[in-house]
Amino acid sequence: MGWPENTKDLETFYPTTALVTAYDIIFFWVSRMIMAGLEFTGKAPFHDIYIHGLVRDKQGRKMSKSLGNGIDPLDIIDQYGSDALKFTLSYLAAQGQDVLVDNDSFKMGSRFCNKVWNASRYILGNLEGRNLIPVKDSDLNELDKWIFTALNAAAKNAREALDGYRYNDAASTVYEFFWNNFCDWYVEATKLSFWHGDDHEKDRAVSVLLNVLEESLRLLHPFIPFVTEEIYSKLPLAEIIENRKKAGEQKVMSNETYSDLLVTAPYPEFTATRENAEITARFAALQDLIRSVRGLRNECGVNPADKINLAVLIEKGSAAEVCREKVEMIQLLAGLSKVEFVDAKPTKSIGTVGVGFEAFIILDENINKEQLLLHFQKDLEKDQKDAERTEAKLKGKFAEHAPAEVVQAERDKLAETKRRIEKLGTYIEALK
Repeated sequence: MGWPENTKDLETFYPTTALVTAYDIIFFWVSRMIMAGLEFTGKAPFHDIYIHGLVRDKQGRKMSKSLGNGIDPLDIIDQYGSDALKFTLSYLAAQGQDVLVDNDSFKMGSRFCNKVWNASRYILGNLEGRNLIPVKDSDLNELDKWIFTALNAAAKNAREALDGYRYNDAASTVYEFFWNNFCDWYVEATKLSFWHGDDHEKDRAVSVLLNVLEESLRLLHPFIPFVTEEIYSKLPLAEIIENRKKAGEQKVMSNETYSDLLVTAPYPEFTATRENAEITARFAALQDLIRSVRGLRNECGVNPADKINLAVLIEKGSAAEVCREKVEMIQLLAGLSKVEFVDAKPTKSIGTVGVGFEAFIILDENINKEQLLLHFQKDLEKDQKDAERTEAKLKGKFAEHAPAEVVQAERDKLAETKRRIEKLGTYIEALK
């Protein structure tokens, strides 16, 4: 940069913003850089020092040629792609911890990249025969407002994490938003608009989907730049921007008019007008019911493809009242044939409890009772044996000599097993 002369480059680039380093060379190199900079220029060479962990093998050993346990990044790129490499390391790079990886660790990043690609392909596939239209805030339904609230929270949390050098928190935030909120809930629920809506509703739904996808790609870009850039290039961006201009200034829908490469696009920012605590609470109650039903189905060994009937008892005045308004969405996302709201537990049913509701799978012709009974009896027998072993363990010398926290963990395990035994007993009784 021209030192010791006071050149333009030196003035521009010294001091720099941040130094990124592992903790093992702080005193060997970093402290000497600071001392030398102060000695010869009167300024520290950087403002921030980001100290990250070391990348080690799965056994916690440093990677070295002598051990032969190193991982060549180029091999990972050839196998999974550079975005999978970058995202996986970002996701695992928790502050204060070393990163333990092997080749299989990068499958997680690869799966996420595939999820982003496939979800985008599905949305772009729905453009056939559709007309993109200007969408105002007044055109948004409750589901749309919820996803914009979730996107807003993700943008805020990701920015705060990046500013604080918490790269794993930022990666976790965008992962949770895109995979869970956007794909598993929003995209799935919008299928109702494409299945049952008229042409205008289908045009509106796909226009909103594209707006959310465009902003989501900007959110994801620092973590998976190549995949998102490729998808971004396939968006009808000029039409999206034109419709935003036609809709005018909005408080929930994006007003961004950038239309160049994604790499230089503005990062999504938190917008207070997108916040909607009421809708967030209502949708959380809806998700609670659907997750509970999915968990009960899994617990009962019901095939995910089988349509079953459900009875729901709602506590009056609770947030779960929203479920009465979203029957079609519950049927779609929980794999149900029919939802009925009741005032008491049906006689032949198996139930689960959530905040403000009780949900019951009806044991009718849609359920193979004999197969279900065998499933429960097998689980009950296993749990009873586990409980006997744990009780014997706690009565022996283990409880006297093991650390208190380990003993407590075994007691908690026993209590949970007994709760499961009691629940299985009620299930079996309902089937008889």
